Amino acid sequence: MQPEQWLTQVAKRFDKAATTYTQFNKTQHVFAQRLYQRAYVSSLGHCLDLGCGPGSETQFLLEHCHEYLGVDPAKGMLAQASKLFPQVAYKQGSAECIPAENAQFDTVFANFSLQWCPDINTVANELFRVIRSGGQVLMNTLLTGTFAELVDVYSALDDKQHTIAYRTQAEVEAKFRQAGFEVTSEVVVHTDYFKQFESLLRHIKGVGASQTPQQHRGLMTPTRWQKLKANYEQKRTSKGLPLTWKVLEATLIKDKMY
Repeated sequence: MQPEQWLTQVAKRFDKAATTYTQFNKTQHVFAQRLYQRAYVSSLGHCLDLGCGPGSETQFLLEHCHEYLGVDPAKGMLAQASKLFPQVAYKQGSAECIPAENAQFDTVFANFSLQWCPDINTVANELFRVIRSGGQVLMNTLLTGTFAELVDVYSALDDKQHTIAYRTQAEVEAKFRQAGFEVTSEVVVHTDYFKQFESLLRHIKGVGASQTPQQHRGLMTPTRWQKLKANYEQKRTSKGLPLTWKVLEATLIKDKMY
């Protein structure tokens, strides 16, 4: 699948999740709070909320910046955001092609949006372009190992890819350093727990991350469903059914020499 087709499929998936996202984004909100703590100054200045979704973190960011722009590829997400914050500027766009001028922002805030980008090299260069000298990118992204339980139980059914292909920490950091950023980071492993398998899948679907946008994964027949459910049930702990997120949290600084 070509990058443009991939991004179109991702946007469609998040369009469908636009009205449900805020019901299920507790984990995303927790990590957004953590992301702000990585800022080296309390004021985010002119801030780009990249992958702003339905305005989930708009209010929080407005409290810490003097100018705000929200960008998202999904029209449905932007429509929801505009309903909540009609006075705020939102634009349709992607991390590969940010609708902004060179050196426009003091801060880019990218909370769980970059793992959906097929060309991380283009993303790194584009972020470097829109950040001012001395500016910062506060970003997190999902790494290989995310949703490991789901990947494992699907592997017992077939050899198809049922989640997006997450990158390694080394791969992500190398691309941003090559673009010119100074990178400081840490990896956080976070696990959510669910009482029922259905609620776990509903949670993933509710935030638009149900499966890879690629097609031809096979039909989910009743027999396949019961086997998938039974396999996941074997992973139950005293806390419930686990769903693991492996998160790279990073601060990218554009040196003042640029």
